[in-house]
Amino acid sequence: MLGLLLALPLSAQKAKRQIQPAQQKAKTTKVDKKTQLRREKAETERQRKLQQQRAAQLNKNIRSNLDSLLILDNQISRQHLSIDSLTTETNQLQAQIDTLERELTRLKKQLQLRKKRYARALVAQRKQKSIQQRLTFIFSASNLPQLLRRMRYIREYTTYQRAQGELIKQKQAEVEGTQRQLMDTRTRMQTSLNRMQEHQKQLEDIKASCQSKAAFLNKNLATVQQQIKDYQKKEQALSDQIDRLIQEEIEAERKRRAEEKAKREAAERARREAAERQAQAQANANTNAKNNKRKTSKSSTKSTKTTTPVTSPAPSDNGPLSKSFSANKGRLPMPATGACSIVGHYGNYNVSGLRGVTLNNKGIDIRTQSGASARAIFDGKVSSIFEYGGTYIVMLRHGNYISVYSGLRSVSVQKGQTVSTREPLGTVGTDSEGRSTLHFQLRNESTRLNPEHWIR
Repeated sequence: MLGLLLALPLSAQKAKRQIQPAQQKAKTTKVDKKTQLRREKAETERQRKLQQQRAAQLNKNIRSNLDSLLILDNQISRQHLSIDSLTTETNQLQAQIDTLERELTRLKKQLQLRKKRYARALVAQRKQKSIQQRLTFIFSASNLPQLLRRMRYIREYTTYQRAQGELIKQKQAEVEGTQRQLMDTRTRMQTSLNRMQEHQKQLEDIKASCQSKAAFLNKNLATVQQQIKDYQKKEQALSDQIDRLIQEEIEAERKRRAEEKAKREAAERARREAAERQAQAQANANTNAKNNKRKTSKSSTKSTKTTTPVTSPAPSDNGPLSKSFSANKGRLPMPATGACSIVGHYGNYNVSGLRGVTLNNKGIDIRTQSGASARAIFDGKVSSIFEYGGTYIVMLRHGNYISVYSGLRSVSVQKGQTVSTREPLGTVGTDSEGRSTLHFQLRNESTRLNPEHWIR
């Protein structure tokens, strides 16, 4: 019994020692699972943020490459125009060179012929050069008239020889002048060819860069199309807002003109009624004989007064200003200051190198330098200023024509203000990537126009 009593505490302690490690092991396992879950959650969050960063970077690269591709596409168009212009110039210079070469050949032949004739005449003159021979020829005449004729012949022959010498000098000068002109033309042609080769090399470099960017964009075409779709949704919303404001502006202008017309007509009626009352009062105050004369006089006066306002009504706003604006088609200044280039063309167009990507633009997009200003393309009046999407939009009226300047960070004009050509309207805004773009539209009332046909 005593042994059993002594053994029980020992066995209990042993069992307790066996239970404690198991409990500790369970607790440790539980802690490890929580730590693992926290680690997995942190890793998942890290991967999610990494994916977001990669997607953001990809979108940024796509926007950058698409923007660069649009700029390069515009540069390619300008390079083609430059090369076409140089080609035309070179062809004209080549035609001029061919003409000059034919003229030079003709002049050289004439010069050689004159030299040969002059040489023969000199040889013949040397044979009869002595004064004695000339005197013998003169005084051997059988009578006086023959003597006079021989003297005149000697003088005329000498004059002819001198004239031939002068003609040879003139022809020589013509040949030398044509040769100089030919050399100058060839030099200009060589310069033109060198410039053409330089433009051609630049064009090839631009095309190579364009192909690399297009390859990257085609690789991510779905994202590109989605970005373009989102961008065009914003542009469509902006265009709808501009359309609504332009319609309001047109309606306000129509009402204003109608009110002015009504005022002119009311003033005209008042003048007529006053003239009639005055004529009636004078007719009642005078005798019948004088009344008839005065009626005739007043009738002519009345006729003059009634016709004068009709023949010279107040000019409407769309008269001379509208004609002046349309007369300057193709010569209006760029609506932005500093160096700038068109990166978005008017209407529907495809981007070179991109498959199935079509852009639609209600105006043009002009890439400017940072801090550049939008400026009026012609004399006009500020008809509207409003804010949209964190930027400002300014509308100018030029008679029947309306110009729209969108994407301004700040505005330096007020509604109703009269502005002149090239006057600053505000500062072009800059996006998060440091790009400054002015969206420009041009209307003839509600009809959209291609601004590229109007500006230089």
